[in-house]
Amino acid sequence: MNLDGAGSYQPTQIPADLRNAAETMFYPMKMAGYWDEPTTDHLCPQAKLHRPCPHTLPRGDAGYVPYLTTLERDLDAVLDVYFPHARLHVYLT
Repeated sequence: MNLDGAGSYQPTQIPADLRNAAETMFYPMKMAGYWDEPTTDHLCPQAKLHRPCPHTLPRGDAGYVPYLTTLERDLDAVLDVYFPHARLHVYLT
C-alpha cells in the first residue's frame, strides 16, 4: 500500500504515531512489536523475561535469531508494515 499526499509536509518518524497509523489501517490487528532500523530499538520478548537479546547479535553468531522469527513464533505476528521514510517496521498480529 502506498499513501501519497499533496503539499509539502514532513512525515512523522515517531514510532508511536506510526504504530497508530498501522493499527488504524489494518484494524482490528494490534502491534506485536516494532523494529527501528537506524537504532535497532525494538520490543524484545526476551528482555521482558530478563534474558539476553539475540536480535542484535552479529548475523554469523550462533545465538543470533532474527527479530521477525521471534515475533512469528512467540507472538503470532502475521503482517510487517514498513514505513520507508522512517525505516521502521511495525509487526501486527
